[in-house]
Amino acid sequence: MTFKNLKILGILLLMLAVFAVSGKKVSAAVEDGDLQYTIGFVVYNQDSPEMNMFMSYYRDYIQQGFPVKFYFSGSINSAEDEIDFIRAMKLQGVSGIISFYGQDIQKIVEACDEEEMYYVLGSGSISDKDYEQIKTSQYFLGSVGPDAKADYEAGYNMAEYFADTDTNNYLIPSGGASKGNYMHLQRTIGVLEGLAEKEGLTYSEDVEKLAASEETTVVDAGKDDITITICPGYMTDPKGINNLKHAFVDGDYDAVFCTFNVDEIMKLITSKEEEQGSNIKVGAVDCFSMENHDEINDEDSFGNPKIDYIAGKYASMGGPAFAILYNAMSGHPEANTDDTDYNTVRLYQGFWNASDKDTFNELYGYTQDIYENAYSCADLMEVIKVYNTDTTPEALKVLTEAYTVEDVEKRIEEN
Repeated sequence: MTFKNLKILGILLLMLAVFAVSGKKVSAAVEDGDLQYTIGFVVYNQDSPEMNMFMSYYRDYIQQGFPVKFYFSGSINSAEDEIDFIRAMKLQGVSGIISFYGQDIQKIVEACDEEEMYYVLGSGSISDKDYEQIKTSQYFLGSVGPDAKADYEAGYNMAEYFADTDTNNYLIPSGGASKGNYMHLQRTIGVLEGLAEKEGLTYSEDVEKLAASEETTVVDAGKDDITITICPGYMTDPKGINNLKHAFVDGDYDAVFCTFNVDEIMKLITSKEEEQGSNIKVGAVDCFSMENHDEINDEDSFGNPKIDYIAGKYASMGGPAFAILYNAMSGHPEANTDDTDYNTVRLYQGFWNASDKDTFNELYGYTQDIYENAYSCADLMEVIKVYNTDTTPEALKVLTEAYTVEDVEKRIEEN
């Protein structure tokens, strides 16, 4: 047996152990013997609030409404890890993959072609360059999620919001912007350009170069009363954690603009508030997760919300990706796209914004409720061919891109 096969066997044995120990019910449909499809779910970080938010939506909501069962990966850290999981899923008889990783997408799609495994990105986008290389794949179904413009605007709008408050000393944890993470880069650029516009700043260096800084950088913004510090690195990387700790030692701040899951740095922010004796306003391009719900409804030692502003994804944004995969698995890829040459579709969504706990709580409710969900099972059935023979690719596009709060409230009212 080759090393690769041993590795895949190990993944399968680990999965079987997890399922045997968990003892959780898969879904009502599975219990009734109506299971039709099993789906692999690629997790980029099991400890991420965003990832747990999406996992909960698929496991506790979608799995209850459709005859499907999800197999969740462990934390995936490389394209090789993801490919090993895909191959393990093939041996398990899985019909398709929803991925929340998708780095080095060309290599991953090549593996899906070899394994004849349908694959869709659950909440993200790919570059035009990558798309041109993989769009002819029979098994790559495409991507759903915020595009580069949405990430940029999320950062810009967050900066614009805080610039209208009494803040002058800004810290920007830029995550993977220096490591090729295009989402984090666009968010950081958006923050910098939003601050420049609102505060009347002139940077001495190119904004994209600043946003991609590999070391902690104090930005020359052209104004003595405004300080901006860019702090790169993932919080799963010791260097990233050290960068942030040193930034807090070296300066005081009245606002933090986080380009990733803010839950990862809240303890450090709280400690810094206590050390400097003043409130730090916190904004993040993040998600409407349970963890952020708890933080925005809690107060710091100064009587202020622990989080002041969220531009975020929400759990049921992953619904349309499931519909796309279901159409392909059930033999109806034509329900996803009118293109007779390709099975691939690229659909886009944006973020929801909340700058107070009442707004956050209202929007959070739309991501958790069984009947008033932003993308309900009933909504998804309307664009899945086996449930609605009259559906069209245009209907799928319209539903997917109707992601705003106003769109969701209109759907709920009509239903």
